[in-house]
Amino acid sequence: MDKITLVFVMAGLLLLFIALVSIYVWSARKKAAPINSEAVMTFETMCEVINKNSSSNAQINHAVDAIIERYSHIDDFRVYGALLEMLCTHPQTDSKVILRFQKALITANQDFKDQIEKRLKLGLAGRK
Repeated sequence: MDKITLVFVMAGLLLLFIALVSIYVWSARKKAAPINSEAVMTFETMCEVINKNSSSNAQINHAVDAIIERYSHIDDFRVYGALLEMLCTHPQTDSKVILRFQKALITANQDFKDQIEKRLKLGLAGRK
C-alpha cells in the first residue's frame, strides 16, 4: 500500500468516526428533553394547561390523559367540576376529549355521577 492510499483511508475513517459521534450526541440530547418535562407535571400544572386559552389540542389531550391516569378519583368536586366546565368551553378542545374525561370521572366516581353530568351540561351550554 502506498502512502497516498493510506492517508485517504485514515481520513475516511476519521470522518466516519466524527459523523458517528455527532449522531450519538444529537440523539442523546433529543431524548433527554421530554423526560424532564414529564417529571414536573402535577395536577396543578395540568389544570393550568386546560385553563390557559392558548393551549393546543395536543397539550389538552396530554393533560386530560394524565389527569385520568393519575388523578381520576375525586376528593374535592368543586375543582373537578370547574375543570370539566373549562374543558367544555376551551376553544381548542373537541368532543372526544370532553366525553373521555367525563366517562373516566364517572367510572372512577359513581357517587358524583349526577353532579358530573350537571356540570357537563352547564359547560356544554356555555360553549360557543
